[in-house]
Parts: sequence; C-alpha cells; structure tokens
Amino acid sequence: MKLNILITDIVIKDFIPVYKKDFSVDCLWELNSKIDFSKYQGIIVTGGFKTDRKFLKKFKNLKIVSVFGVGYDGVDLNYCKNNKIVITNTPKVLTNDVADLALGLMITLSRRINKAHNFVLKKKWNKKPFDLTNSLTKKTVGIVGMGEIGKAFSKRAKSLSMKIFYYGPNKKKLNYKFFKNLKDMAQEIDIMMITCIGGSQTKNLINKSILNVMKPSAILVNISRGSVINENDLLDILKRNLIAGAALDVFNMEPKINSKFLKLKNVLLSPHNGSATFEARENMAKISSQNVSHFLNSNKLKNQI
Repeated sequence: MKLNILITDIVIKDFIPVYKKDFSVDCLWELNSKIDFSKYQGIIVTGGFKTDRKFLKKFKNLKIVSVFGVGYDGVDLNYCKNNKIVITNTPKVLTNDVADLALGLMITLSRRINKAHNFVLKKKWNKKPFDLTNSLTKKTVGIVGMGEIGKAFSKRAKSLSMKIFYYGPNKKKLNYKFFKNLKDMAQEIDIMMITCIGGSQTKNLINKSILNVMKPSAILVNISRGSVINENDLLDILKRNLIAGAALDVFNMEPKINSKFLKLKNVLLSPHNGSATFEARENMAKISSQNVSHFLNSNKLKNQI
C-alpha cells in the first residue's frame, strides 16, 4: 500500500504523475476545508510556500518536508527541528537554468531587447533609429551571494569579458575580488547581480543605503528572493532614475506584485521564472519525490537541509 503525501503548491501541478509512481497523492488546492492532515507523513512544498508553524501544526504524523527547489526560506526550520521533522531540497538541479535567466535578464535590460522588439512591432523603425544601448563588455558585475548559482553566473559573465566582484559572509577560493562590505562593492560596480539565499538573514539586504551609492548608470538584477530587496526603497530609487534600471524575477508579494512596478519604464519584470524549464522542474520533481521515498521507506536521508 502506497504512503500518503500532500503536494501543497499548484506550481508543481504538471509533475504530479512523478509522485504518483511511489505515493498516494493529494493536492492541497483540490481539497475542501475538511482535510485529514493526520494521514500525511510527507509533504511537498515550494521554497516560497508558507510552510510556517501554523500550517505545520496541522500535521500530527509528519516526518518529512520535501522542498521542490533549492531555497527553503518559507519553511519554519525551528519548528521542524523541535518536532523532529526532516527537511530536504533539490540542490544543483536548477543552477544552470537560473544562471541562464540571470544572464538573459542582464543582457535584455542593458541592450533593451524587449523595448527594441516593441519598437519594431509598433512600426517605429521606419521613422527613426532605435536609441543606443549599453555594452556589457569589460563592465564590472558585483555578485551578491557566491553560492552555486552565483558561481554558474560568474562563468557566463566571464565569457562576456566582464570584471567580477562578489560579496558574501565568507571569502572563497576564487580569482575574483571579494568585498566583506556590500556598500563598498555597490559603489564600484556597473551591474548588481543578486543570487543569495532568502530568509531572515538577508531580508532587506538591498536597501536605500546600498542603492544610494550605486552609479546612476548601474543596473540591478534579482533572481534570488523578493525579500532580499526593500521594494519601497527600490521603487523610490527607480522612480527618481537614480540608477538606470532593474530586472526582477522575484517579488515580495508574488504573484500579486506591487502595482507601482508596472508604471515604471526602467524595469524588466519576470514571473519567478528562474527554474521554469521542463528539464529543471522534472528533475526537481524526481529528486523531491526520491527524498521522501528514501526516508520513509528506507530511513535513508538524501539532500537534508
């Protein structure tokens, strides 16, 4: 008889068959208000799903929270630890796809590819040439958080002959300039690439004090978590054109993002699309399912947080 698991986030909807190979699967968005939470020993969540104490307390026999993704800032780590609930994730599966999107957002914002597309569609080209854009070659990019995604992005940036700086809690064995002070790095860079983890330790890391020292020609790209940026501060900076622009794949209240972003002309907005490739998501489903199966059926832990 298959064990029961609960999938919480509709983002995972297309990959339910992967989980059904080993489990009896229920989906939270399909159930009515009368849910027997006691039947589930494992749940599948996305990193941003609100897997807080209030939600977790509903489960009486929960043994594992399997995160469909790398980030786990939505999970109450202390509650899980105190109640002997294992947490796992799917590391390295989405690294390259997220790094690809980071590169794409940076190039698109700098070269204004989306606006050039609309320029042609609106038949403006036969009236005047498109405005000049900005080269990335030999520009300086500062990576905030040199983890797996930061490293993957740095390789891509290097192919553009870019100069690479990075900021984080610790210096790493890399041939890039390390900054322990984010403000110092922010003053020197042309592009700020945010790839750090989310959660309380990085909440509002990018705020007015950091944004104010960036060059007027600088751009910012965030493929991390919306919580890393103080959005009100960023909106104010962008509205006053104190930096050239921002490309954002993540937001504080996604998918209901702050409507003020929609009124700005110096932003490039993406719907949290970093890992949204068929290949990455299918692998995430397989690994998150295997993480539960290994633990519940064999008591073997893989990819534990």
